[in-house]
Amino acid sequence: MPFRQRYLFVCTNRRPDGHPKGSCAAKGSEEIAVMLKEALARRGVAKDVARSCTASCMDLCEIGVTVLQEPEHVAYGAVSAADVEEIADAVASGGVVDRLVMHRAGESPVSRASQTTQTKQSGAE
Repeated sequence: MPFRQRYLFVCTNRRPDGHPKGSCAAKGSEEIAVMLKEALARRGVAKDVARSCTASCMDLCEIGVTVLQEPEHVAYGAVSAADVEEIADAVASGGVVDRLVMHRAGESPVSRASQTTQTKQSGAE
């Protein structure tokens, strides 16, 4: 079994309909997991550089579809099909998609709303 330099773990946890946290599967994560595998394969990195795998609950479903990238140990939140190509490009080149990062090692998860507020307050927009 080849060991890859990077791994993407896509939460595909499914909770009952109406659960207050929702679930990544109900938000489209199963399709995103397949799309990420295909995107990595198209870039020629799926066999030796990067692998996309499904995972059970990472306890972040309230922030939307969650993808954990290792070894950078960042959690992407609210991932959509529109983000797949950018994530695959970043993983293939050893980078991170900063705009999707909801959690970094040693930090508490943040919401999109608080990130947007922080960006506007800092004048970075």
